[in-house]
Amino acid sequence: MAFDRLILKIVLDLLVLACVGVPLLVIHLVAEPYHRGYFANDLSLMLPYKPQTISEGLLAGVGFAINVVTIIIVEIVRNKQGRGLGDKFLFGNLISGWIWETYTSIGVFTFGAACQQLTVNSAKYVIGRLRPHFFDICQPVPNASPTLNALGYIQDFTCAGPNADVARLKDMRLSFPSAHSSFAMYSAVFFIFYIQVKGKWRGSKLLRHGIQFAMLIGAWYVGLSRVVDHMHHWSDVAVGFAVGALYGVIVFIFVLKPKKYGAPASWETGPPEMLPRPVLSR
Repeated sequence: MAFDRLILKIVLDLLVLACVGVPLLVIHLVAEPYHRGYFANDLSLMLPYKPQTISEGLLAGVGFAINVVTIIIVEIVRNKQGRGLGDKFLFGNLISGWIWETYTSIGVFTFGAACQQLTVNSAKYVIGRLRPHFFDICQPVPNASPTLNALGYIQDFTCAGPNADVARLKDMRLSFPSAHSSFAMYSAVFFIFYIQVKGKWRGSKLLRHGIQFAMLIGAWYVGLSRVVDHMHHWSDVAVGFAVGALYGVIVFIFVLKPKKYGAPASWETGPPEMLPRPVLSR
């Protein structure tokens, strides 16, 4: 029965991930963002187009790599210290408890990443906020539509820019919120919480916190680079940070549930354990 429950758990985990991942894929491939208009004198949309410093692939690769490698190392060390969970049977074979814990932690991290990306990307398509380089890419030409272009707010226009291909015309409407900032902060918060709760060792206490700070600064830099690259307004990045941090906290505390790992090891060596009185009296 334990074997059957373990297989069922893996299958259900994959189904839940698919339920989150498939809508995210559909949004990217099929959905069309809301066509928001603009004011001709909006200076926040007149910044020049610049190539982005950090691509989506690079950010996703680094974010996943850091957390996955950290989880594997921590679980191996915990297992060697005798603080891991017991072994489990899978497909008729006995597997070490650290392997199952690694699978669980990576799965939870992936689930949270998919959820926060679905949240921010769905908001992008619903809001349709124009990026700061809108005028540079689109070079809009207003059409003769007195009803849609009333009071200086232009909704009916044609993009005449030489670089206004289909992909860029779609991307220029996906400014709010920043998915880069959201994923970067989510990865950082999950990493910080994970090594805080499970990455215990004796030695320099500041080393662990220094690594946590470096991860936080990395996420901070990702958000700043999106503003510097004219890909987002500062408010897009601020909301992205907030969504990512919120998901990082919720996923770690309520999905991974660190309480099940028991009390953390102390930094200090405690006093020697005293033998029970009946033993001392012999």
